[in-house]
Amino acid sequence: MNRSALYYILCVIVLSLTGSAGAHARDKDVEKHPLPARTSIPDALPIIPVFSDVLTGVPALPGLSSNFYLGRRYLEGIDVSRYQGVIDWQAVAASNEICYAYMKATEGESLVDRLYRRNIQEARKAGLRVGSYHFYRPNVNWKRQVKNMTQNVIAEEQDLVPIVDIEVRGRVSHEKFIRDLKQFVRAVEEHYGCKPLLYTYHNFYNKHLVDYFHGYQWMIARYREDAPTLNDGTDYIMWQYTASGEIEGVRGDVDRSCIMEGFRLYMVDMQQGEPAGAAEE
Repeated sequence: MNRSALYYILCVIVLSLTGSAGAHARDKDVEKHPLPARTSIPDALPIIPVFSDVLTGVPALPGLSSNFYLGRRYLEGIDVSRYQGVIDWQAVAASNEICYAYMKATEGESLVDRLYRRNIQEARKAGLRVGSYHFYRPNVNWKRQVKNMTQNVIAEEQDLVPIVDIEVRGRVSHEKFIRDLKQFVRAVEEHYGCKPLLYTYHNFYNKHLVDYFHGYQWMIARYREDAPTLNDGTDYIMWQYTASGEIEGVRGDVDRSCIMEGFRLYMVDMQQGEPAGAAEE
């Protein structure tokens, strides 16, 4: 795909005023590589954080129309896959509880979530900012995974930077796991012209990912009242605080995440470059 066609993808701009953090996570489909038993899993006990109007009236970056900002009151979002079934996105948007939604798009070398196309199209029609994620499989050739993701996650349909979902080590050595994952992440970055957001859960990061992927932003899942703490002190911008959330328009449980106080989302033109890490004056 011609990357020059990338147009108005939403980058996540991080500004930490307090050193606090944030997250993201989700239910998974199973391709032909079944999920191995986990030695550590996200913690339990969901909580709903309370936030103020941090995003209200956030202006666009230079070069964009002044209309391109997230003026929602809430710093909340959801992520979904086929497990949520058919979602009433108009009802989700009308609830005024969230300002963004991530959709599962792909997994491994061939799986495409059967409700991905509907979810991303209907959520955008409802006025939500949307993004897509790929579930990374360590046992699958990383180049074939890049092909699966980039053929199905179309840049012009995205408002949010893509997410790489990292939750399993697979049956490979730690060295190969990190080496292949880095190549996958760099290839995604090159294709979309921006750094993807990396997602994992609290225990998995501290066991397998400490001190890797410097310069990338993280979404961390932890289902407890206390926010995640990463062993290497890495900052993160989103916290997925429950996998059993509720919202109008979704039947059953849904993953809910929040952008922590002091962080902001901006609309930017990717052709002007990626201002990741830009600080508020």
